Amino acid sequence: MGMEIDYLQAGAGGAYWERMLMKNSVQRTMPGHTPEEAGMAEEVREKLSGVTITMSPESAEYMKRLEARKEEERAQQARFQRENSPLVMQDPFSRIGTQFSTISKALSEMGYYDDLSDEEVLETDKLLANITYGMNSICGNFRVETETRAPELSSYAAKFELESSTAALRQFADKYLPENMRETFQNLVDKYYEHNSMALEGYRSTREIMDELQANTYDKVASSRVIPMSEEEKMTHLAGKVKPEDEDVNSAYKEWRTYFKMFAQADHPEDDVMAKLSESLNRLASGNSENKRFVQFIANRNAFAIENARLYWSALT
Repeated sequence: MGMEIDYLQAGAGGAYWERMLMKNSVQRTMPGHTPEEAGMAEEVREKLSGVTITMSPESAEYMKRLEARKEEERAQQARFQRENSPLVMQDPFSRIGTQFSTISKALSEMGYYDDLSDEEVLETDKLLANITYGMNSICGNFRVETETRAPELSSYAAKFELESSTAALRQFADKYLPENMRETFQNLVDKYYEHNSMALEGYRSTREIMDELQANTYDKVASSRVIPMSEEEKMTHLAGKVKPEDEDVNSAYKEWRTYFKMFAQADHPEDDVMAKLSESLNRLASGNSENKRFVQFIANRNAFAIENARLYWSALT
């Protein structure tokens, strides 16, 4: 199963997006970026050559007040940017925008992108957009809507995405960031985990809610049914009955974190680690079921979370 997040959608607001907007803005405002405009600009310069302009006292005073007002506006803008910097906000992921754009903006303010080419900035932002896409689809306050939007994550897949994306962001820091930026970025990742953990409290997907409702309905009418349940209804009935114990959830967390460390250490084949992660997620989501058909049914539902993790972890190992 191949997949890739559409950067043009998920990457809006990132460093690359901002850099391209700035370049286009400069090109539009600079005279002479076409042969015709260059000729017109040269003609104006020739006409003004040797011309001396004297400003009246009133005009000079007006220009002085205008410059003072502009300076105050620049100071206010700088103050606003400082107060709303993702590096100083208590919860920067509550700001308007995708979670990816928050992280990309923080890296930009840290100066990480300064010496990178356009292509390098684009590749970095694509990676970060992939890492945060799953959590942003649930917990972001600005979500990406596309014709090929990924399926809604189950509560189990969402837990997995949070653990995976958090570990991936820490791996990104260790692999790509210079030493003097890592602590600041790791603090940002702590806030990412805290924000999304709170957002996932009590979360269930629409499908999970419907599974439970349908399972309860099946139970109520079981004795009066004339036509037996279809295979799909059987799977839905089983899914609606899954209620993992806290011990099972905590055990899954422990397993996932162990496997993510294997990625970071790069001492185990990637496919083997992904297979272990998939098995652990599906075991949790199926309630430790031994029904192979049902486990496969659950695996199909969790396929996006696994493949998305495979996509960004392959770029980090």
